[in-house]
Amino acid sequence: MNIKALIKSLLLRKFTTGLLLLQLALTLALLVNSGILTLDTHAKLTQQTGIDKENTILIDFVPTSPDYADRDFYLSVINRDIATIKEIPGVIDVAPSNQRPMQFGGFNSNMHDVNNPEQEQLNNGLRYVAEFYSNGSLTNVFNLKLVEGRQLTELDNVANSNEAPIVVTHSLAKALYGEESALGKVTNRGHIVGVVEDFKIRANQPLDNQYGFFKSQIFTGANWMNHYFIRVEPGMLESVQAQLKDTLISLQADRDIREVASLNKYLEIFFGDDIGLAKLFALLCALMVLVTAISSFAHAQFHITKQRRLIGIRRALGARKRDILIYVLGENWILTVFGLIVGVFAVVAVNMLLSSVITLNKPSLWLYLLATAVIFISGTLATLLPAWQTSRIPPVIATRSI
Repeated sequence: MNIKALIKSLLLRKFTTGLLLLQLALTLALLVNSGILTLDTHAKLTQQTGIDKENTILIDFVPTSPDYADRDFYLSVINRDIATIKEIPGVIDVAPSNQRPMQFGGFNSNMHDVNNPEQEQLNNGLRYVAEFYSNGSLTNVFNLKLVEGRQLTELDNVANSNEAPIVVTHSLAKALYGEESALGKVTNRGHIVGVVEDFKIRANQPLDNQYGFFKSQIFTGANWMNHYFIRVEPGMLESVQAQLKDTLISLQADRDIREVASLNKYLEIFFGDDIGLAKLFALLCALMVLVTAISSFAHAQFHITKQRRLIGIRRALGARKRDILIYVLGENWILTVFGLIVGVFAVVAVNMLLSSVITLNKPSLWLYLLATAVIFISGTLATLLPAWQTSRIPPVIATRSI
């Protein structure tokens, strides 16, 4: 295979060659960045949250009656709900909550040691600490292990904020008191009686940097969405989940049950935009690979329609079918190699463009190699038929046009 001759042949068709090079580069850029987006989305869905996602159910509901403005009425509804849900076979525990984990906003407050309010100036995260109000069972439902101290109970419901017992996450305890034990310390939100392991509160923060605290006080905002978290025995999630909505409506119909889903399903909903974008890019990639393959086929077909005389001469001078086959495929391979080299710059450019509007990791070598293999194989397969047809041209027929 004469590479120099093949390159000269490609340069004779500068316009079509240039268009195919551009197409190959853009296809490579889309494939690599689509792969990055897909892997990033998969990582978000499968990330460690510190909570037993497979065996935890989330219920979102909104009150629709003015009766909920009466705190005593609201509490009676919640207590009746909890008692009834606990009777469902397979339920381990249930707890109300003012907010969900895995979010970007939510209920937040500042926190510092009562004797050191300057902490908030040194650590901006202490100004936005997630606060979870429940009945004392939420850490048990989340299955959070104690680092030190004890869990909350319903008896810890104390009105005064400085006297109220609270349980804090491990990273928050370290932010407030370093390596010193946080037990018994008094903050502006209560005194610490327990420290639990971190769990995913902020979706955009690593698991070991999650600031949050729990207080034994049931949230009863009549104009806000409220939540129940239910921990079930392994294998019982679907059975329990199927009963929950009808059970709650039968107890109190004046509310809108927005969601009854496992935490795994909630993550899919939460990252729905990421999933949708990944699917869109996957579709675009499939179309671009198809279009590039068609272009490669059309480009190779040129050898039958435009170079019939030249191929006939080669065959008459002793070129074997295998030589003609390699000649046609070789032209595609050289074009693909140049397109993939140019594609390196396209990959970086598209990645930078996407990173300006969404969070996206940098391209990796193995993704580039995988995308290269896909383009190379698809181009070869698309070229194989016209190359085989070209190699079948008999010398006696081809030379009649001389």
